[in-house]
Amino acid sequence: KSDPKEIDALILSHAHIDHSGNIPSLVKNGFDGPIYATAATVDLCEIMLRDSAYLQQRDVEWLNKKKKNQGSVEALYSVEDVERALNNFKSLEYNTATEIFPGIISTFQDAGHILGSASILLEIEEEKGKKIRFGFSGDIGRPEMPIIRNPDLLRDLDILIMESTYGNRIHTHSDEVEEEVAKIVREVFDRKGKIIIPAFAVGRTQLLVYVLHKLFDQNRIP
Repeated sequence: KSDPKEIDALILSHAHIDHSGNIPSLVKNGFDGPIYATAATVDLCEIMLRDSAYLQQRDVEWLNKKKKNQGSVEALYSVEDVERALNNFKSLEYNTATEIFPGIISTFQDAGHILGSASILLEIEEEKGKKIRFGFSGDIGRPEMPIIRNPDLLRDLDILIMESTYGNRIHTHSDEVEEEVAKIVREVFDRKGKIIIPAFAVGRTQLLVYVLHKLFDQNRIP
């Protein structure tokens, strides 16, 4: 629906800023319904959405100072909008069926992507007792990854909507990735260079920190 005031509720699959970052804008424009998410996603959104509002405000201040008399720029939302949005968050546990509307039961299943990520099963009871099993997922994680559990896949669905960013690729085994990282670090260290990692995504940043820490503890990098 185009009018945020007409949206009854939001169900959030995970906290990456491209999945959660516009929620305060909806609240700013009139949405006041519940926002369902896993507990970890709620915790991450508390950090990321406040940070997003702060960075926007700093960017706007810099732009308006630079443009001066050319018309002011406004942030998409403020810290106050974020606080109002956070008040509407409601955390749900994995694998716990919850009736979010009459005749609509929602269950989060671990998507194994980042901390708190979930695939969403909606069991919808229509007229005359007909039931539909509707599945939705953002990114689905790879199995056998450190830190994050293997994905709990949705099954026996009537309808499925999902992301497919890596749908046509074969991923490298995690052991090979660790050795590749170690090799790069050692080579750059030996020539007294610097490594800059443009890691913007929560899960990828978390994994990189874990891998670097592991390699250091194993004396595979200085």
